[in-house]
Amino acid sequence: ITDEKGLIPRIDERRNNSKLPAIATKLIHNRYTYVSFYFAENYFAHFTPDFLFIHGAGHRQHHVQGVGELYWFQAPFILMGIYFLIKKKDPNLKILAPWLFLAFVPVAMTNDSIPNALRTLNATPVYQILTALGIYYSYKFIKSRKVFYLLIGLSALLFLLNLGVYLTNLFGYYPERYSKDWQYGNKEVVEYIKTNQDKYDLITYSRHYGEPHMFTLFYLNYDPARFQDSANLNRFETFDWVRVLQFDKYYFPDLGDTGTKYQDVVNINPGKKILFIGRPEDFPGELPRLKTIDFLNGERAFDIVESK
Repeated sequence: ITDEKGLIPRIDERRNNSKLPAIATKLIHNRYTYVSFYFAENYFAHFTPDFLFIHGAGHRQHHVQGVGELYWFQAPFILMGIYFLIKKKDPNLKILAPWLFLAFVPVAMTNDSIPNALRTLNATPVYQILTALGIYYSYKFIKSRKVFYLLIGLSALLFLLNLGVYLTNLFGYYPERYSKDWQYGNKEVVEYIKTNQDKYDLITYSRHYGEPHMFTLFYLNYDPARFQDSANLNRFETFDWVRVLQFDKYYFPDLGDTGTKYQDVVNINPGKKILFIGRPEDFPGELPRLKTIDFLNGERAFDIVESK
């Protein structure tokens, strides 16, 4: 959050729009107050009912969508566990409280995918311990065994219902709805390349969905030494991420952008027979499609065409 490019411009904008005296404006609108605000906002986003019990994290690769990070039945037991630990001044609080509260500090200092399920896994054991303590103290302090067993029975029923929703999402909806987020289709693309690459002088594979060179190397079983020694290997770094633009006869542009549109690639490679893999909108509509590949939800992922 301290390196966000838009931070200083936003601070300047707020200062310019402020009607307060200059000193007050600087005290309110500065790097320290803004970083503190975003840190607090990110931190407390991980304690909301929506994150913990309803929808969970929004990052589709980190989390099955449509369910929270914890089971519904855990909510009352977690609260009971916290209540009794505080009431009894249990020494375990000296371990559990710092563990829980410090677990979310690192993720709160980032500026993407908030709230985040993956970066906060180290808090999970605390919630399970609190749940177990809540069940234990319920058993210990609820005098009526019938009431306790009714509570456990309702919790078990709620758990089974919650588990059913989770499994339905995991095996039913999630693979179909979010195959795009898992870069589905690249394997099928490379299988087509493997079968047909000898017909072409250049293979242009759009990196719109990610890093296609990884799939190309992996599914072609390309020799790492040959890749590293490739005479035309072109790598570059952006946002602390190393990208591969080209190696051998494989070219991975942002197909469709200015300078790397279909016709641009054709024009700078006169006389070459080129295989193109990209989105439908990357190619002229009248161009024949050699193959189309869809995501599992039916949305078009790739069109494969060749230069005329």
